This record gives sequence, C-alpha cells and structure tokens, in this order.
Amino acid sequence: MRHGVWRWVCVVMAVVGTAALADAGDDGGGGGAAKHKPIAAGSLTLNPYDVVAVYKPIEQAGVVVYLGRPGQGIQAIVIKDARDSAAVFNAIWENGEVTKDAGEDDSRPLTRMRVKDSDARSATLVLNVQRVMAVSWDADRRAVRVHFDKLIANDPLPSVSGENEGAPYLEIPNVRDAGLAIVAAYRSCVYRR
Repeated sequence: MRHGVWRWVCVVMAVVGTAALADAGDDGGGGGAAKHKPIAAGSLTLNPYDVVAVYKPIEQAGVVVYLGRPGQGIQAIVIKDARDSAAVFNAIWENGEVTKDAGEDDSRPLTRMRVKDSDARSATLVLNVQRVMAVSWDADRRAVRVHFDKLIANDPLPSVSGENEGAPYLEIPNVRDAGLAIVAAYRSCVYRR
C-alpha cells in the first residue's frame, strides 16, 4: 500500500515539476526570467538575450556575433561570407522587437550603437548594454575598446578574420568616425537626462 502511494506521489511531483520548468519565465508575473522567442538573422537562429555584441567592421566583409550568458564565457560566431554576414547584421540591426536606438529605455535587450542623427554608414555595432563593463577611447590607436563582463579574465575575443589577437576586449578602429559614434551612443545609454 505504501509503495503504491509513494509511486503516485513521485509521478505527481514529476509531472508538476516538469510543468513548472516548462512554464518558468512565461512572463506571467511569476517572477521568473522572461521566456524569449528566438530570432532568425540570415543563417543564424539565436536567442536575442544571449547576444552580447554583433560587430561588422566597416573595412571588412564579415561579421562576428558574440554570444554568452552573464557570468559565463563568451563564444564567437564568425561569418566571413559577404552576403550572409550582411544578412545577419541587417536582420539584427533592423529587428524592432529586440533592438532599440541608443538612449531609449525599455526592455529590449539590444541597442544600436549609433546616435539617431548619425550617418547610416557608421552602423557597425549592436550591443547588449547590460553586458558592457566599459567603453574606452584609445587616442594612440584612434580606436574604441569595448570591455565585456565575462567569467574568464583576459580571454581573447576572436576577430572577424577568425584569429585571436590576444585582446580581452573588442577593439573598433575609428573608420568614418564609427568609433566616435559608438562612444556617443554608449554615453546616451549610460547617462540619463
């Protein structure tokens, strides 16, 4: 008799536990993390809340998508094909459901690192601002350095060329004032008016 009761209790607990895990974060006010639908961007399908940065250098025909969760390492997906990289970057840049303009304060996870009045050719970076520790200007190299939060300190980030350059930050040269646009956009995200 006892074994039969314990079996039913275990079955009920398993069913309730599975349902609770499936419903975790359904954004129904239960206090859990929000449930996110993946987005399709060119040849990628990804969770926009796991995107740390999407970088498209002005002078190269590739794109790097940095992915990771808070407190964990960052992985990079390097796309070198010109059409595919443009499709991925443009799909993320233009997706109004998950990407906002710099300075807007809402729950969308990604931010276009360009002020609204700047030139469209300076579109090089989409960031999850919550994952950025600092943005610094290197006057000697005329470049912007974006420092991310990640678990492993001084772990190099892969570049668009696919090589590890040994830098624990993302360095963006100031080609066509793209670096200055990133600094201005980050300031508009951080400084509240």
